Amino acid sequence: MKRYLFTGGKVYTAHSRQPFCEALACVGRRVIAVGSKSDVASMTDHTFERIDLQGKALVPAFIDSHIHFKFYSMCQAAVNLEGARDPNEAALRVGKALEGAKPGTWVLGWGWNKNDWPQGKSPNRSYLDAVAPRNPVALFSKDLHVLWVNTMSLRLAGIGLDTPDPAGGEIARDEGSRQATGVLKESAVDMVARVIPEPTFDAVTSAMESGQAELHRLGIAGIHNMEDALAFGAFQALRNSGRLKLRVTQAIPRENLDDAIDLGLGTGFGDEWLKVGPVKLFADGALGSQTAYLLTPYEGNEENSGIAVTPKEELAELVGRAVLAGLSCSIHAIGNRANRDVLDIFESVKEESAARHLRHRIEHAQLLHPEDVRRFADLGVIASMQPVQILTDIPIAEKHWGRRSRWAYAFRSLTKAGTTLAFGSDAPVETPDPIRGIYGAVARRQLDGTPDSGWYPEERLTVEEAVRAYCVGPAVADGAGHGSGILSPGSYADIAILSGDIFAVPATDICDVRVVGTLVGGEFVYRDGV
Repeated sequence: MKRYLFTGGKVYTAHSRQPFCEALACVGRRVIAVGSKSDVASMTDHTFERIDLQGKALVPAFIDSHIHFKFYSMCQAAVNLEGARDPNEAALRVGKALEGAKPGTWVLGWGWNKNDWPQGKSPNRSYLDAVAPRNPVALFSKDLHVLWVNTMSLRLAGIGLDTPDPAGGEIARDEGSRQATGVLKESAVDMVARVIPEPTFDAVTSAMESGQAELHRLGIAGIHNMEDALAFGAFQALRNSGRLKLRVTQAIPRENLDDAIDLGLGTGFGDEWLKVGPVKLFADGALGSQTAYLLTPYEGNEENSGIAVTPKEELAELVGRAVLAGLSCSIHAIGNRANRDVLDIFESVKEESAARHLRHRIEHAQLLHPEDVRRFADLGVIASMQPVQILTDIPIAEKHWGRRSRWAYAFRSLTKAGTTLAFGSDAPVETPDPIRGIYGAVARRQLDGTPDSGWYPEERLTVEEAVRAYCVGPAVADGAGHGSGILSPGSYADIAILSGDIFAVPATDICDVRVVGTLVGGEFVYRDGV
């Protein structure tokens, strides 16, 4: 059983009574003492490994409250299209990946972003047909809400001239010929996704074990995973073999809601390593694809107010069924219309939810109407947000939302109203690095430092508030109670050690801080310079 005594730095406990102290001691999986150096040292003996932090900061290990972990892990083997300057460059990367591939082999990729391309140019299948005439290609956009495919993929999916748009989705078509362009939005993505061969279970499990190590390097000890049964099965395999070193809360996809109800599964069922989370539902699309559902049209496009991926009435029926079965709900809502609709639905089940001790969440909550800000706290709805997305979303929001962006990522307004913030990354949409997210929440600037004064700086958080949103907030959302998210006697010894005092550095220098050590359950899972 490992025993550690940490002194010589700033210890942040995230506990409201004693947020900062001088020392911490842990034995095995649990913290046994926090406080002054002399008081904590008096509770230790020669069997403890004494670690001098040398001015470093020690904080509760981070919890990513929204991640697509299987996809993040598998993406390491896919074609990376991040930074491609136009469709031609993206297609060239696909062509390079095809070198030596057998005809008929699928080529998968992700990360292209039309918002970075000249005039926001949309891709089409011709670019991919030129480099992959004999291989099906499927490329997810950066926000994962749009799929770019070639002609072979369209044929395999059975998408032709007469194929209707699915509910909550769109098959982009050429205005003249009505031929599918190769761009599929929202639920239309599933038409191709269902014909892509599933990776083997062993491949998924192996990739996720490697992905776990990457998260440990970033100081992450827990995740709320927004994926499918295959991911859940892989987590169970890792758990059963003793290889799971992340505390995982696994969401239930909409397609498995009936199964969960029939089995009598409830939110919170499981153990300290793996448990059942909320039902994951979708209200709308995304900013990057201009499919987030808005109260008024997008700037410069009076015909587009976004897509209601799940109609409000249908969403209300699903939430009602989940609540009666003892399942909390986690609903993706980005546009202000989508957020208002979801808040209306949660208000309609407020009494039933309280009776069953269920806390609901809105995932992203990116753009709000000012009249809806206070409703989060009034209804006890958790705002599960991803501040790291500010680093790339500022110019896109300004272009497509205009002055409405004042109420985008309204961290300070939500906090002031009493809302619990739970921060995450939405990886692989953005990096899962919490340090980048803290910078986004505190500086509200892009990585190049613009805008100088911060983007709507009145919505900034302090470093302490941002760190709490990466540890305490997710623990509250998870119903983890005293065990996770804070460092106090009896809590899990889930610890991140930072290279510098993140609470003292200027906001512009936050990204220079890095994680140098991570403990999960009192065990070092990453150690570099501590």
